[in-house]
Amino acid sequence: MGFSIGEVSQAVGLAPQTLRLWERERLITPRRTDRGYRVYSEPDVKRLREIKQLRKVEGLNFAAIRKQLGSAPEAASPNGSARGGPSGAPGERLRRLRIKAHKTLKEVSEATGLSISFISALERGGSGASVASLRLLAEAYGANMREVFGADLEQSTPLVRSAERPVMQWDNGVRFEEMASGEQVMDPSYIKVPSGTGSEGFYSHNGEEFIYVISGRLFVELKDHGTFQVAPGDTLYFPSTTPHRWWAGEEPVEAVYVNTPPTF
Repeated sequence: MGFSIGEVSQAVGLAPQTLRLWERERLITPRRTDRGYRVYSEPDVKRLREIKQLRKVEGLNFAAIRKQLGSAPEAASPNGSARGGPSGAPGERLRRLRIKAHKTLKEVSEATGLSISFISALERGGSGASVASLRLLAEAYGANMREVFGADLEQSTPLVRSAERPVMQWDNGVRFEEMASGEQVMDPSYIKVPSGTGSEGFYSHNGEEFIYVISGRLFVELKDHGTFQVAPGDTLYFPSTTPHRWWAGEEPVEAVYVNTPPTF
């Protein structure tokens, strides 16, 4: 017997977007039907109630909950095999975006400068993609990062709770938490950059960017304009068409990063 996301939402008292967020955070892994619909088992529902208790009452963060309960066991796919790759991995979405754009691997390779083998490996769920390389692929497909990661709330809402932000996370630990939902003029993100990591390359796109650093020091290099060290409380504003790259120094960085329009 299984339950839909709507039924579980009512039974446990959690919004559907919260259930999707917890799935991306590897706290719960419901089974999927042939059409991709989530199906929750009775043990899933029991686990969700435990997570809710730890999250809402005891105030534990996701990492602490995973440590206490363990990561969610892999759910079986409709054909009985285990689902591979981390939750939210963009491999299959990259393949669909490429097909939708009517492009071959060779054409994408020529447009981005990335090797065919690398692009193919990413589509199969391989790791190693940086912020810069995924941005190149998104641009080649006429998409943005939200589409690559499937990171958006299904319903537009003026209030986005911190625990319900859609997440985009790269293999090097760089994490973007989306702070607004729906079709907006601005695309604000709360970003976390581990020490010594960053975009791992230059990229550019249409629009303008604004950065406000909360903690740590973020280094931003604007091609032909030099490198800027953005300290806590500092802001940086520049046109997105300028090739740029960024990285954290010896300390991890937390910042608010705004793109407008949402072309990142």
